Amino acid sequence: MSTTHIQPLPNVRGRMSYTELGEGKKRTRNIREKTNRIAAQMGDMGTREDFIRFCSAMRRQSQGTRLNEGYELRVSWSPEELSRDSAEDIQRACEYGYLLCKEVAPNVPCWVTVHTDGEGGCVHVHATIANHDLVSGTAIAHGTDHATVKRKNDRLSREMGFTVVGPEPAREKTTWAERKGQFGIESFERVLGNRVADARDHASNMEEFLEELKVRGVERTETRKVDEKTGEETVGWSYKSRDPYGKSRRKRRRRASNLADDLTREGIEAYFEAKQRELEVPQQDAPAPEVLPDVPETAEPAEQPSKDFALDVYDLDRADVSEMASDLQKAHIHRSREEGKPFMDERYERLVEARNHPDEQLAKLREDVDAARREFHASKEARDTMQHPYPGLLAGMHVFAKAGCNAKDPVSRMMADMTAMMLRMMIKEALDEEARRQREEAERRVYESRKNMWDAEKRLKAAEKALSNEDERETKAHAKTMQARYARARSAGPSTPRSADKDKQFGE
Repeated sequence: MSTTHIQPLPNVRGRMSYTELGEGKKRTRNIREKTNRIAAQMGDMGTREDFIRFCSAMRRQSQGTRLNEGYELRVSWSPEELSRDSAEDIQRACEYGYLLCKEVAPNVPCWVTVHTDGEGGCVHVHATIANHDLVSGTAIAHGTDHATVKRKNDRLSREMGFTVVGPEPAREKTTWAERKGQFGIESFERVLGNRVADARDHASNMEEFLEELKVRGVERTETRKVDEKTGEETVGWSYKSRDPYGKSRRKRRRRASNLADDLTREGIEAYFEAKQRELEVPQQDAPAPEVLPDVPETAEPAEQPSKDFALDVYDLDRADVSEMASDLQKAHIHRSREEGKPFMDERYERLVEARNHPDEQLAKLREDVDAARREFHASKEARDTMQHPYPGLLAGMHVFAKAGCNAKDPVSRMMADMTAMMLRMMIKEALDEEARRQREEAERRVYESRKNMWDAEKRLKAAEKALSNEDERETKAHAKTMQARYARARSAGPSTPRSADKDKQFGE
């Protein structure tokens, strides 16, 4: 079970410094050894410092109208439920703290820090929520009181498989078809529930169901508990499978009751019992076959519904847009966390806008669906036309061939046969003409491609020749320069020293 507490923060930096380094001797030691007390953390900004600056800047921007920079939400679990020695439990607590922040304030940035160094040895979370709504641009108006936070924590704890203090409220039986939309597209719960439901639907009894689970890589575990006071025995199921979207692709476990009631032991047994009763219905109870009235052969066949009827009647509504935006938002957060990048980017803001204002996105999606529908019908008509390039001639040949078969006198049959032969010759000539035109078009494309290839080869040869001439010219110029230098060097005689004739040096 988990306990919660929420308090306002006039200064986020001071509190974030405490959650990172602690206080007193612990803080001094962490600063000296360059360590911290963070077991796990995650948030909507790039770093803790970015989040602190954001909270401070939003309060300064309000020009003194806001008293608090944010709120701190603390959640703590008992050692029996989450162990501080388990890395999986620590990561689970971190993800739970982030989801609870989004339940309390969906459009507000947050930063979650997990500690395991408390006095009681409990895994607990310090989740700091900024006092600024990104959608409305104002401070958090409501939802930060203790009663509201406790109610949302209890509901989220039940959904995530944690125990809750107090009696569980009565609820109606849930089915996986209703529950699957509440989980993200890439969430482990949705993947596991789809595998279990698919195994159930492809089985006719319990033995086949267990075999189908093995085929899909799902392990079923049965747990039996006996009440010490009443002696009543309860049996519960849990499913274990590999998470395809997790970082380490490890195996994870979920209780069947946390997925849906129809995937528990009682739900599976009730499903197969109902299926068996349907098979045991006597044949005499089956309804009598319907007697169809005689339909004359000349009657026109009834118009069959289009195979694309689902495309014509499909229509979007606001629920589809909101659900799709919510699923995409969760998938974006999960993928960004795997890549180690902050997910508070332009894409995240567009998804939040789509979820909060589905009417605008609904209009855009309806336009896209209408355009896709028109394009589909146009391409289908074009395909049908290409399959029958000459529908008029074919229809005419069919009509005259039918008239020839129904003709009573020999002259009528002969005329009909002659007309059919003429139509056949016309069709053959038209098909030959089309084939000739296609051959000429293909030959023209081949000739143009060959011409382009030859032109490219000519340009290549010309370039190679130009480069060769340039190299030859440079070689000749270099040789000529060297020869001129050598000739000048040979023609120049040795210089006479000034002191060679001392007697005539001063004109004597």
